[in-house]
Amino acid sequence: MERSQGTRAIALTILLAAVVATSCTNPFAPALRGDAGTIWSDAQTVGGLLENFVTAYELEDSLRYSELLDESFQFRYFDLDLQRHDGWFRETDLRATARLFRAYDRISLIWAGIPSETLELATSDSLIEFRAQYQLVLDNLSPLIGFARFTVMKPADDRFRVLFWQEEF
Repeated sequence: MERSQGTRAIALTILLAAVVATSCTNPFAPALRGDAGTIWSDAQTVGGLLENFVTAYELEDSLRYSELLDESFQFRYFDLDLQRHDGWFRETDLRATARLFRAYDRISLIWAGIPSETLELATSDSLIEFRAQYQLVLDNLSPLIGFARFTVMKPADDRFRVLFWQEEF
């Protein structure tokens, strides 16, 4: 009888240890995908810059968006009401973009029509100009589809930033 109780106590201890060991594991948790690196590109290519642009818009991250723009950044568009080109500089663009991010809960941005050779460019100290088609979706509104002409530059030992953005319709 004593031997049976001893065996039973050992079995219960092993069972309890197994329960405790497995209770810290969530069997329904998704598996980790290896290295949990950053979602941000190092922007060493034009494509990396545009990936960060999309991520900043989708996460509505004004701080990261500001890092995409050069200090000399200029935005230019055609004002249909006044029938003339108009524009603004970096600080106005940052304020306007921050208001856009606050006004909408979901923002989706898709780039298209950019040659892969342009996306792969990593040349330092050269102005790179290209045209991109975009689709911008704000909440459940109809998509805004347009074209943007960008001028970007990557100083030596730095990352690409946008110097000039002109809206084209």
